[in-house]
Amino acid sequence: MTKELREALKAYRKKFGESFPTIPLAWGREDEEVIAMIDRCIAEGKTVYELGILPDPMTVDILY
Repeated sequence: MTKELREALKAYRKKFGESFPTIPLAWGREDEEVIAMIDRCIAEGKTVYELGILPDPMTVDILY
């Protein structure tokens, strides 16, 4: 993890009061791509859930 990514993750947490979901969104991606997602969220003032990048786990129906 680069210094730039660590700083972006801190900025996301500061802006939204929650951690960026790295397991589904950073796994297997280049740091630059993750930083771009974080930058977009911060610029638009919306979380990854609000932008539709990742489904909100609180609203996903569980199938049994």
